[in-house]
Amino acid sequence: MRVCIVCPYGIDFPGGVWNHISNLSNQLKIKKIDHLIITPESKNKPGRYDNIYQIGKPYNIKSGGSIAPITLSPFISNKVKNILNTYNPDIVHIHEPFAGSLPMFFLNHSKSKIVTTFHSNNGTQLYRFGLSKLFNILEKKIDERIVVSESAKKYIKKHFKQKYTIIPNGINSEIYKTNLIKTKNNSNKLKILFIGREDKRKGLKYLMNALKNNNFNFPVKLTIIGHKLSPQNIGNIEIVNPGVVDEQTKINLLQDSDILCAPSLENESFGIILLEAMVSSTVIIASNIEGYNSVVTNNENGLLIHPRNPKEIFDAINTVYFNKNLKEKIKANGLKFVKEYDWNIISDRIIDIYLKSKNKSN
Repeated sequence: MRVCIVCPYGIDFPGGVWNHISNLSNQLKIKKIDHLIITPESKNKPGRYDNIYQIGKPYNIKSGGSIAPITLSPFISNKVKNILNTYNPDIVHIHEPFAGSLPMFFLNHSKSKIVTTFHSNNGTQLYRFGLSKLFNILEKKIDERIVVSESAKKYIKKHFKQKYTIIPNGINSEIYKTNLIKTKNNSNKLKILFIGREDKRKGLKYLMNALKNNNFNFPVKLTIIGHKLSPQNIGNIEIVNPGVVDEQTKINLLQDSDILCAPSLENESFGIILLEAMVSSTVIIASNIEGYNSVVTNNENGLLIHPRNPKEIFDAINTVYFNKNLKEKIKANGLKFVKEYDWNIISDRIIDIYLKSKNKSN
C-alpha cells in the first residue's frame, strides 16, 4: 500500500498538524508502509525526513486566531498531477483539505481513494463567507473523514454534514521514556513551562499577569518556549525564554517542569501538548475550553481554570505547590490516561481507515 500524505502548512512554522503528520510518518515507517509527504516549500531543510516533496510557496494567512503558512498558488496544478501520476498512491491522505490550493488540487486531481483529517475547531474563514458550498463538489470525492476531537467534529459538521470518525492526536511515549530525566525534586523552586506561538489566543498575558500581580511564598521559575519575547522582569521570579527550540529540548523542559500552563482563550481542537505533559509527569493547568476539557478532567488528571482569569491561575499554581497529595494523584492519573493515546495505537486506527477506504467499491 502506498500512501500520499498532504500537509497544507509549511514546516518552517511547526504546529499541531505537522506534529501529527510527523508522528504518523514515523509509525508508517515502522510498519513498513510506503508513503510520501507533500508540503508547501520551506526555507529550512526538512531534517531527517527523506520522503518529503515540496510544492508551492507558502503565505502566512490569519486563521482561527493564529497564522497558517499555506500556499495559494493557482499554478501548481501540473506539479500535483505529476506527483500523483509518478507515485500512483493507493491512498491520498489530506489534512485540512480546504486550507489553501495545495490540498484542494490533490482533492481535484486524485483518482485514488481519499482520506481526510480535519484538525481545527475554527477553520478557514472561507467557511464563514459561505464558500463551503463551493467546496461541495470536492468534498464529495472524499471516501473517509477523520476528525481529531469532538470539538473539531462539531465545527466541521456545520459545513459538511457527513459521517466522521474521531481519531485523536497521539503521543510518542517511547521517546519520553527513553529520554526520561527527573530533576523536579532536586529544587525547591517551582518550575512553570509555557509552550506556544506568539498568538493572543494562547493566553500568555494572563499567566504573566498572574505572576506580576500576586505574591508567591516560594521561588518560581517560568520558561517560555515557542517564540521569543522582549526581556521580561517580574520581581524575584526567574524568567527564561529560549524561543523556538528543537523537539529534544522541548521534551527535556517538559520533564524538568512541575507545571505546564496552557491558558489558551479559544480555538483549541485537541491540545497535543497536554498529552506530552501527562507522559512527562508534569501537572497541567489549562483553560476550561473545548478541546482542552475533552483531555483534562479537573482535579483528576489536571487543573482547569476559566480563560482570561489570572487569579485562578495563581490559585492553581499554589494548589500544585502546597497540595502534594493532589499533585501526585494528578500525575498518576495522567500517566494512566495517556496510555490509550500512544502513536502505535493511534496509527493502527488510521491504517484501518486506509484499508477500509481502499476496499470500498467505486
